Amino acid sequence: MGVVALSRVDEERVERLRKSFKKRSKAELVRLALDELERRVERRALRVAVRQYVKQHGALDRAENAALSPAGTARRVS
Repeated sequence: MGVVALSRVDEERVERLRKSFKKRSKAELVRLALDELERRVERRALRVAVRQYVKQHGALDRAENAALSPAGTARRVS
């Protein structure tokens, strides 16, 4: 792979972040940033999947929980 051309301002940001995260090289900082971006994309995909599930099956889950709720309630015996 090649070198990426950055503006002076971006180069300063990279150096400031590199020092802040105590990374020895820009490559280490880039790997760290890529790992974080991948985690964010995975979390976003999971949120979308959960929303889609709730949209499709939420009413059924709520009805099932309502039916099960009284059975799980502790009652006093007099």
